[in-house]
Amino acid sequence: MPDAGQIIAFFLVLLRATAFLVAGPLYALSGIPVLLKVGFSLVLALVIFPVIAGGLPPLPGDVWGYGLAAVSETGAGLLLGLAVTMVLNIARMAGRFIDFQIGYAMSSTLDPLSGGQGTLLSRYLYMLALVFFLIVDGHHVMLTGFAGSFALVPLGTAVFTGGAALTLLKIFCGAFTLALQISAPILAVMVMVDLALGFLARTTPQINVFLTGFPVKIMVGLLTLSFLMPLLGVVLRSLIDMVERDLYLLMRVLV
Repeated sequence: MPDAGQIIAFFLVLLRATAFLVAGPLYALSGIPVLLKVGFSLVLALVIFPVIAGGLPPLPGDVWGYGLAAVSETGAGLLLGLAVTMVLNIARMAGRFIDFQIGYAMSSTLDPLSGGQGTLLSRYLYMLALVFFLIVDGHHVMLTGFAGSFALVPLGTAVFTGGAALTLLKIFCGAFTLALQISAPILAVMVMVDLALGFLARTTPQINVFLTGFPVKIMVGLLTLSFLMPLLGVVLRSLIDMVERDLYLLMRVLV
């Protein structure tokens, strides 16, 4: 029979696992039943706990100390899950940049996956990145990194300082930069299309460039995206390394 200390430690592991999965990209899909989400968090905690049970740090014995440890574990799990979500949202941000230029941003509707407004290509590229992430076993890297967090950040020892906020800001800036780099070829083509339409409007005023430009920009934008799709796989493959690196950097500032 497990003693009270092991039960308390397991509950802290469960809190970190649940917070990590809630803030992660997989639980953001609204079609997953809540009971399945809770069950998977429990299974993850049950798998990880026997591995770390032999090296547990001293846990607080009073109620206030245990409450602070629970808050600490929840915060650590949320930050780690948020770091993974930021990396995968690179595809969503790149899609928004492209949609804004080719005109799809005007058809922004409610995105059932995120619960907010989303554009067509942002949803498409995000789902493509998520499927690719699962195909190349990115979820294994994510879960392995989470399991390793108990060695770098033992239970109840997470410290939230300005370093954690700065690290998250750096992760976001890196994600924003990469999203801009992914969409840059299409944005450059769209600038040339706008210049061509501008010259056409000056030389032939009879043509309604405002109405004619919409289908032209959509066609050219989608055609350029189709040419770039083979190269997009290389970029998506690099997301796996980014997830592993960002998780390690964030864990270093939490101790």
